[in-house]
Amino acid sequence: MVLVIGGIASGKRTYVRSLGFSDDQMDASVISDAPVLVGLEDLLRTGDLDEQQMEVVARKDVVVCCEVGMGVVPLDRDERTWRERVGRTCTELAARSERVIRLVCGIPVTIKG
Repeated sequence: MVLVIGGIASGKRTYVRSLGFSDDQMDASVISDAPVLVGLEDLLRTGDLDEQQMEVVARKDVVVCCEVGMGVVPLDRDERTWRERVGRTCTELAARSERVIRLVCGIPVTIKG
């Protein structure tokens, strides 16, 4: 699995397309058969992924997640909890990943692999 992270509008989807995936192969649902999961951070709004969901996510070809932990720390406790949840989930997925790519200004930076 390739984990692709980066800020909003940093070129993550464009990078995934450069890997040979089309928009039709990208979906925001864990239960989808699409090989690319986009918007992981949105899936984590309501809580952690259970172990079964984490296994399904880890079997995707590509997982795309916006970095949400950089910048001003929100005053709202729920927002802080969500940011931590996203960070911990990405940490676990990065450990399971073959490659981790961070997009900065449209430039892919290899973190792992």
